[in-house]
Amino acid sequence: MNERVGDEDIFDIMHSGLKNALEVSDHAEIYGERGDMLSIELERGIVKTVKRVKSAGIGVRVVIARKMGFSYTTRLAKAELEECVVQALKQARISEEDPYFPGLPRMGQYTDPEKTFDARIVDLLAGDPGDAIGYCMEMLDGAAEYKTREKVIIPEAAVAAAHDETYIINSEGVELYDTGTYISAGLTAVAGEDSPGSEGKVSRMLSEMDFRWLGREAVRIAVESIGGGRIEPGELPVVFSPRAVQSLLAYTLIPELSAEHVQRKESPYYGKRDTEVASGILNIVDDGTMPLGVNSRKMDGEGVPSQSTILVEKGVLKNFLYDSYTASRDGVDSTGNAIRSYDNLPVPGATNFILNAVDNTSEDVFVDIRDGLYIHDVIGAHTASRASGDFSVVAQNARGIRKGDLYPVKQVMLVGNMQELLQDVELLGTDTRQIYNVVSPSVRVRRLQVVS
Repeated sequence: MNERVGDEDIFDIMHSGLKNALEVSDHAEIYGERGDMLSIELERGIVKTVKRVKSAGIGVRVVIARKMGFSYTTRLAKAELEECVVQALKQARISEEDPYFPGLPRMGQYTDPEKTFDARIVDLLAGDPGDAIGYCMEMLDGAAEYKTREKVIIPEAAVAAAHDETYIINSEGVELYDTGTYISAGLTAVAGEDSPGSEGKVSRMLSEMDFRWLGREAVRIAVESIGGGRIEPGELPVVFSPRAVQSLLAYTLIPELSAEHVQRKESPYYGKRDTEVASGILNIVDDGTMPLGVNSRKMDGEGVPSQSTILVEKGVLKNFLYDSYTASRDGVDSTGNAIRSYDNLPVPGATNFILNAVDNTSEDVFVDIRDGLYIHDVIGAHTASRASGDFSVVAQNARGIRKGDLYPVKQVMLVGNMQELLQDVELLGTDTRQIYNVVSPSVRVRRLQVVS
């Protein structure tokens, strides 16, 4: 790859490409990214891989008489971008006219989200990899601190740090830059003969990471999952951890609330705006401006200001996730939810998808449960039906609940429907965490079909 160029040079390259595109097209957009990532992987306590990757790319979108073309390049140079523009124009000429194309966004009012950039992470990337390896070792130290008589091995642990930059210019006067940092870590432990447990976290700030806790927590989950038998099948109260909530919603509710899928009638929420779709205690908000938010930005993938959007209020569906194109089709404003990379066109998606309660929160989500089930995570949510919301998943690190006490159980599956599950939400915990794009506490539902 070419030597890393400065921000001014990138904008100079992008403006050159925009000028070339506008000699022929009616509208044009140049979207650029740069990334710097360091990843460390340990295998049984020994460093397995140390990877340092610098990446870059530019995507070009052009429109000629409502006919769109797109192309991209991974070379940040004027000659390569000029060729990319040529390819995008060729594609536009042979594309079909799209009557719904709304034009490209104009400049808006932007706010920089708080705590999304950490100079310490940039320094970590520029320094000796030994510092990042040290954070892996902190997780191992934390794992060793958990007191148990069980045999425990740590098959894998990993730490990754990243710094990325985003650039957007278009024919309507948008010229924007944003930058952010990330640090992630995770560890897997196996207790006894074959009882695994894992824990991980991603944050924008190094100070928010407790590496020792991650190690201790992974061992705790593994140890507390040892043994156990099958649970009696039937409809039971179920408590989902924040991690299980994310695993399930990522393949069901989030895509179902994308305006693109709603407009294609691929979502059960088509025609359901302003109707009750969930328990009255539930609010759902997508907030691209949330401090510390893993996906917080000052703008979305096409230059629309990020915002906080109420999707569900007291159980009533209020809005969907829109980019400019889908918003134009519905005659509404974009919600600033265009998600993209340099090598693809924007589509609507979640930023920081937040579940919270109108009321009905408790530190003890197991209170009053005589017989139920606690789910740490689920496997197989990707097989769920986006159109219907039906899912069938395997519970991971499940534990039975009997009169508020927990005990390990094995070979548990959950079968249900996301729309019915949301209606059955009866209590939210106070243990809110961000797991990837979902921000949620533990969630308790009054009944769900359990198969053992």
